[in-house]
Amino acid sequence: MKAELAEDVKWLREHSLELQERYPGMYIAVFEGRVIAADKDLKNVYDKARPYGERAIIKYIFSGDLFVL
Repeated sequence: MKAELAEDVKWLREHSLELQERYPGMYIAVFEGRVIAADKDLKNVYDKARPYGERAIIKYIFSGDLFVL
């Protein structure tokens, strides 16, 4: 993994609760420690992240709602 990607993965981990509060049930794209796109539609996020190439990380943010069977 490239160092830049590792930094973004670390950033995602460190900001997971904040992201869960702000973007529940959405896909986000992250580049250099900032959210560059967010939407419930993966295609929209992908299209916005495409100019950043392989350096953008796309992740689904779960709502955090507890689901019990």
